[in-house]
Amino acid sequence: MTSKNWPKELEVIHKLEARYGSMANVPKSKLANLHKMPGIKTVSGDYTEITRTQYNAIKLVMEGNQGKTRTSRELKHSNVWLDNRIRAIDENKYYITEDEND
Repeated sequence: MTSKNWPKELEVIHKLEARYGSMANVPKSKLANLHKMPGIKTVSGDYTEITRTQYNAIKLVMEGNQGKTRTSRELKHSNVWLDNRIRAIDENKYYITEDEND
């Protein structure tokens, strides 16, 4: 389901994710076309998928408002998983997806 408020680039990414199940599965030829869009810098396999809920929880850790262990437990993932997402956010190599419950 695409949002009418999304820029065209996000709609294309969402459609590719829906069709191939993940950006990691998108053929390189399709990614090359995506890279040509003016709003896209680079989308590659090193981008990390993060849900809105995960992003909000990770931001609490990054801002020092919540501990890593507590957040890992709440998200039901390891500290290593959390560290990888923190690094992805720091490097701006992530994209937000819809939560499973939405």
